[in-house]
Amino acid sequence: MKSKAIFQSAFCKWQKLFISKYEKIPQKILKEQILCIAVSLFLSAIVFFSSFTDSVITNGNLIKRSAYGSSNKTISIEVSGLSESKNIPLDITVNSRRYTKEEADHVFSEIVENIEGIIIKDEQSLACVSHDLQLVTRLKDYGIELSWDFYPETDDPTDYRKYRHLIEDDGTVHNEDIPEGSVINGYLSLIMSTYIVPEAQNDTEQDSKDYIKIKYHSEPYKIYVNVVPKRLSEHELLLKALNDRISAANLSTLGEDSLSLPLELDGLSLSYHEAQDHTYIIFPFLGIIAAIAIYLRHGSQKKEEKKKRENMLMLDYSDLVSKLMVYTGAGLTIKNSFISISESYDNLVNRGVKPDRPLSKELRTLCHQFHRNMPESEVYLDFGRRINLKPYTKLISLIEQNRKTGTKNLRAMLELEMNDAFDQRKNAAKRLGEEAGTKLLLPLFLMLSIVMVIVIVPALTAIS
Repeated sequence: MKSKAIFQSAFCKWQKLFISKYEKIPQKILKEQILCIAVSLFLSAIVFFSSFTDSVITNGNLIKRSAYGSSNKTISIEVSGLSESKNIPLDITVNSRRYTKEEADHVFSEIVENIEGIIIKDEQSLACVSHDLQLVTRLKDYGIELSWDFYPETDDPTDYRKYRHLIEDDGTVHNEDIPEGSVINGYLSLIMSTYIVPEAQNDTEQDSKDYIKIKYHSEPYKIYVNVVPKRLSEHELLLKALNDRISAANLSTLGEDSLSLPLELDGLSLSYHEAQDHTYIIFPFLGIIAAIAIYLRHGSQKKEEKKKRENMLMLDYSDLVSKLMVYTGAGLTIKNSFISISESYDNLVNRGVKPDRPLSKELRTLCHQFHRNMPESEVYLDFGRRINLKPYTKLISLIEQNRKTGTKNLRAMLELEMNDAFDQRKNAAKRLGEEAGTKLLLPLFLMLSIVMVIVIVPALTAIS
């Protein structure tokens, strides 16, 4: 009873803590959390039920094989009954479905009977081949692999060597040099292969495992073909005749210092000129693109310079306000305070202690305006317009208010402004640091890409 009371007390404390935390969560965040959990549960339910619909095991112990010629598949299952305590995981390899020897021979015969419809394209036949054939190396629907070779039927050894590779293994027909009116007779040797069910049932298990990896090949089938000269268009015939004339002229003038090209062909007058390189057309477009890029770059640089100037002015604002407060507290007027601050900046710049920053240039302009006896109010307003930043505009407003109304608490107002200026300086420095970190992401990703290339390329090369 005592332990039960302790448990109830702990549960009540945990419940109160959970409710107090729950009440502090904003409603918007709470709705997003509930939505995330609901979506995760929904996806989990889909995966759970799809595991039943896509089950590879049917009727308790049946696994359907892949189609003929497909790759083997490895399936992870669990077996119950081997141990009383738990299910045992098991990975099994299921080979694709295979033909028996008789079935394979029947399929080979069926393919040969329909082979003309498989390898012939366009409007031609095996009795008159003038264009390339489609000698496929795999019939996916049958799960059969095919290999081809061409043999010309001729008693002349010279013609045999000449036309031995008249039809390539991929079906390319080299009939450009067959004389007009000639026909080259020959046959395509076709050998088909596939994996079949092992016949030897009484052999050892090791023999069956070795035999299952060996393909069953068909006897060579002869597919007779007649290759005729390629049907050329009028333009192709003229071009072939010109090439023949030039080749003959080249061979007949090997001892001369030049090759004379024919000026007439079948009543047509010919003229020759060197092929021009039209790359020059690209360069004007590249020049226009470069000019546009320079213009855009100029605008981008101006924006960057303006932004850099504004950042430097914002960073120097707190220093200006603090010095104004010190000088006015020492009894100097606002005008003399600005002059003293400008002279102080100029001395530091001349001694090389500080760079010539935008604020020192603006203060120098302000002092020149004072020396030209411009009205003090106009000088301050012009100073604020040139900088055109909110903190400086506010400072000029305070100064003008002091000049017009004679406010005596200028020092206190400058002190408040100085505190705000230092806060702004810290925020500006923080923002610039974040921007610098963001700019470093690009070289970081470039380095990552280089490392990935260094790692992946040798691996792929080794695999290939």
